[in-house]
Amino acid sequence: MKLFRDALELLFVIAIGGMLSSAVRKLRHRGISPYTCPNCGRPTSRAYEKCRHCGAPVKG
Repeated sequence: MKLFRDALELLFVIAIGGMLSSAVRKLRHRGISPYTCPNCGRPTSRAYEKCRHCGAPVKG
């Protein structure tokens, strides 16, 4: 049973390492960019109806 648990832990470590390396690679190659407000050009969230900086409506 200990062998099974160790193998499962190893798979988790490999999966998390793969996700981290993929995220770092995308960040380095500009594959991930923040959503910017079309009115003021500052980063904002699409989860809200209005930009928290300028109050302009955010289209998501």
